[in-house]
Amino acid sequence: MANEKEKDNKIVRPHLIVCEGLDAKKYLIYFLQHLIKDDPRYDNFQVMDGKGITDLPLFLKTLPDLPNFNIVKTLTIIRDSETDSANADKSVRQMLKKCKFTAPDSPCAVAAPSVGNHPVAVGYALFPELNKIEGKGTLEDLCLETLAGEKSEELLKIVHCAIKSVNEQFGALERPHKNELHTYLSLTDKFVGLKLGESANTGAFDFSAREVEPLKNLLCSMLEQTP
Repeated sequence: MANEKEKDNKIVRPHLIVCEGLDAKKYLIYFLQHLIKDDPRYDNFQVMDGKGITDLPLFLKTLPDLPNFNIVKTLTIIRDSETDSANADKSVRQMLKKCKFTAPDSPCAVAAPSVGNHPVAVGYALFPELNKIEGKGTLEDLCLETLAGEKSEELLKIVHCAIKSVNEQFGALERPHKNELHTYLSLTDKFVGLKLGESANTGAFDFSAREVEPLKNLLCSMLEQTP
């Protein structure tokens, strides 16, 4: 089963997902565990932490040198759009080509291996829109769009009012997506004190929401690349 204890320097499964940071890694692991309940094929994915945006190119460059890379059939890159989705999209495709992986033409598309590149199918997605090249955002934004619970909408309105008040009195917060999400979590009994990844494991986010459907579809497409 997809496991948060799997080491990032040891390949044990044929379908790799490379993301940014420990929170994203845990979120994706728990998302996979949700999918495995209905389809055990998703147990063939392994999530690896490529660290930050600046670390990701080196991680991908050295990935083929890891033991057991020969068992890898597909590679999925998932990162934040940050402040510019179009620039993030361009950066991912350039990075893949530079590291000798085939680059898809767009998010949530799959590129088959091509001559001269590593023999793995490749796909990528950008948080929060996943399959679009527009806007900006992060995993936290996706989490805010997929909050679970009957009172989540009402509680989020209170959070928005609080953030607005802080911005007006003290100046705009530099990372509003993190401020909003963690303020929301702290105003609950169940999730207070938990990090994003831990919250994902305790039911804070709806893994069946339409906003995450593009990611599920991309991973399903990856599984279909091999018998």
